Amino acid sequence: MNGAYRLIALAGAPGAAERRRRAAEFRRDAVRRIWVHKPDHLGDALLARPALAMLRAGFPDAEIVFACSPLAAPLLAGDFHGAEIVAWDSRFLGGDDRIISYLRRARRWAPDLVVNLRHDVRDILLCTAFGGRWLASYDHRGAAVFATFPGAPPRNDRPESANHTALLTETLGLDPAPAPSLTPPPAAQAAAAAWDELRGAGPRVALHAAARTPAKTWPVAQWRGLTRMLAGAGVRRLALLGAAGDRALGAQIAQDNAPVVDWSGRFSVAETAAAVAAADLLIGVDSGLGHLARALGVPVVSLMSGTNETLRWAPDPAWALTEPVACAPCHLHRCPVGGHPCLRGIAPERAFAAAREVLRF
Repeated sequence: MNGAYRLIALAGAPGAAERRRRAAEFRRDAVRRIWVHKPDHLGDALLARPALAMLRAGFPDAEIVFACSPLAAPLLAGDFHGAEIVAWDSRFLGGDDRIISYLRRARRWAPDLVVNLRHDVRDILLCTAFGGRWLASYDHRGAAVFATFPGAPPRNDRPESANHTALLTETLGLDPAPAPSLTPPPAAQAAAAAWDELRGAGPRVALHAAARTPAKTWPVAQWRGLTRMLAGAGVRRLALLGAAGDRALGAQIAQDNAPVVDWSGRFSVAETAAAVAAADLLIGVDSGLGHLARALGVPVVSLMSGTNETLRWAPDPAWALTEPVACAPCHLHRCPVGGHPCLRGIAPERAFAAAREVLRF
């Protein structure tokens, strides 16, 4: 692969002078259309919201398209003063949507400025084909040589949302702008009433146990231990959230474990947002639902495995629980170490203590 990266860098060399000329001609008032490329997982799209707020503030009269995953699209429709949301199930991440159809759509829209918020080489090269006069992009091993405004790769020592905003400051000179709290779509907000079905008083605690990979999944026994502690302390409204495919895991946690109820598969993504927005706390594994809760203004206690860098990927690093291990970060789908120490090392008592601090009970 190193040879391929060198070839990419060499291929971009002949156009360097032209890109420098276009960069010198850049004016914000000449940008009428901006295509933001972030067809990633749910949490990744939500982490791009501060960058979208910066673009809206920096280009108040421009039309903006935000290309994101189909899961995120219903949540972000109408967000940021009418930005158009384009859903693309990226082939680069195992999705089914065709690359050529997405490319044609971007080219037909004819953006003046393309902003690439993914640092995969394939995404960088794809964005060069959109036909935009200007391209701002993260670099990855020299592949951003094709960009008019190449930025540094994202860093692991700061949150991913801060990486995105730093990219826009570095490449386009934009100033930070506050991103408003996310609001669930009006048609989905009735899902919040599901909490009224649960008996008892006290805080409403949403639980999310199902991760995208086994390496991020906290053991069932520890979930059951945590929920028993919460119930014993008077927290009687505990609801598991997740997709239909998470029901088997949810059933193991909720079985004979009153007062936990399993809502896995009950709600759409938009309805899940409404249910989370009505909660007082979400306790969950490293997943998009944690980032959804933070975007909604709901506190999150995260059970972080050693798969990723906690500071970069935790929804709220202040309430992220970790167990230091020598093999982290491993970026693996499944833990190869017996006993899965990075997650088994997070005892239920630690999660319970964090919940008590957040909820003050």
